[in-house]
Amino acid sequence: MAQALPSYAMSVFLLPKEISRSIESMMASYWWQTNKDSGKGIHWLSWDKLCQHKKGVVMGFRNLLDFNLAMLGKQGWRLLTRPNSLVTRVLKARYFPQGDFLSASIGSNPSFVWRSIWESQDLVRKGVRWCIGSRNNIPILQSPWLPDEINPFVISDHPALSVAKVSNLLTLDGSRWDEEVLDDLFVDRDKHLIMSIPLNDNNLEDHFVWSKETSGFYTVKSAYNLLQKLKGG
Repeated sequence: MAQALPSYAMSVFLLPKEISRSIESMMASYWWQTNKDSGKGIHWLSWDKLCQHKKGVVMGFRNLLDFNLAMLGKQGWRLLTRPNSLVTRVLKARYFPQGDFLSASIGSNPSFVWRSIWESQDLVRKGVRWCIGSRNNIPILQSPWLPDEINPFVISDHPALSVAKVSNLLTLDGSRWDEEVLDDLFVDRDKHLIMSIPLNDNNLEDHFVWSKETSGFYTVKSAYNLLQKLKGG
């Protein structure tokens, strides 16, 4: 119950670490108390260990900071997948007029809402991927479109890539990757990954998918589990 109470606020705001620790401390004290009157008890395990998920065994406790980031990540996901929504258009005009949420900077004098959502950017970048269709909307740089679970971003830095789209890497008829162009612009690692991408029907629109769910849609649960995995939990 105590974990659910701040959920609404955590979906929009990043709670200060002091508040998160205070809530976790209250939950730990309630869990370990041996006397209802005094509320005292021995804390046999640290809160971090109670939140660990090992071999399918979980106590049901969450690390509040990670859960907060996972919930904020859903807002970041919406900024990517709902470009025509009012909130996306407002934030884009103010903070990332020339790009998207994945490439946005914190900006100058940011609002508390934007600062909170922006904190989830690294999490979203680790789980989101482009599904290649028409190839006209995907920037080559700073976009997660390569089939690499650890780093789906291009590492090549040729000047010609700065404003290019994925569609510029195809032959004139659009049927296959242009190997001569790839040889000129990319390091071997990027070239091999690009060549491994099958070219689907280009009538399909380019769109984002969440790689941690078979449905392709972002869920707070999968994002939270991703954070635990990254921490070795």
